[in-house]
Amino acid sequence: MTNGSHRPDTEGDLTFGQWLSRELARRGYDLRERGGGRRAFAEKADLGQAVISRVLRDAAVPDIKSVGKIARALDMKVGPLLVRAGHLPADELPTGATPADISQRDALAALGVHTDEDRAAVLALIRALTSRREP
Repeated sequence: MTNGSHRPDTEGDLTFGQWLSRELARRGYDLRERGGGRRAFAEKADLGQAVISRVLRDAAVPDIKSVGKIARALDMKVGPLLVRAGHLPADELPTGATPADISQRDALAALGVHTDEDRAAVLALIRALTSRREP
């Protein structure tokens, strides 16, 4: 988690925290102080309630692993949320290609991952993020 999550998303002037607040409210989470929504979402995302609170207050940007957990909890793709959180520029995401159209090596190269060591690290992160998915 990094401090100062005042990076706007790609669809307007919303920070990641503002976007997440709207998304959670849209899904029925009561985000008021005693509403229970922050706790419920934190549990669903397997994150600490303090982490979710800091993100929603824009006191911090979630790290890559936390973005993955948030994406899974929201049943969303990780890539676009990494862009929203400021971890990837929007033009780094492949467009128009399906997984069958692009090799693993090409996908990693498109993200700026070129060395064998870096590829192994990214693939390990992806495996870690996807291994705990609910069926």
